[in-house]
Amino acid sequence: MQTSPLGALLTFAQHKGYALATLCEVLGGALSGGQTTHQESLQTSVDAIFNCMTTVILRPDAFDAPDSQAQTEAFIAWCKQSPHDADAPVLAPGEWEAANREARLAQGIPLDAGSWQAICAAARDVGLSESHFDRCRPLA
Repeated sequence: MQTSPLGALLTFAQHKGYALATLCEVLGGALSGGQTTHQESLQTSVDAIFNCMTTVILRPDAFDAPDSQAQTEAFIAWCKQSPHDADAPVLAPGEWEAANREARLAQGIPLDAGSWQAICAAARDVGLSESHFDRCRPLA
């Protein structure tokens, strides 16, 4: 964000990409109560974090679109047919997270030694004994 060209979101896909990037900036910045990227915020908050989030929840049955599920599935299937790299398939929203959740449940959560030590120190500070850590020990 601090290198040329300045900005958190760079446009892609010409006018549609520009519109999408603009919408993301407004939803994630302005409507979340955070900041958007613009000249004044870049000049006064050079080291600020512009990582905000707005969630939009839609109830599909509130729309008069009885074919929406089939259309959505057809579009996703079409997108997945054209991966740029066979080793990195196109993923639909949520698929990456679901795969990581499955891996974490099977293999545990990777954590570096420094972070684990900080967690243990904080736990000791609030009175937890070493016996509480037994089931959370690093995996071999």
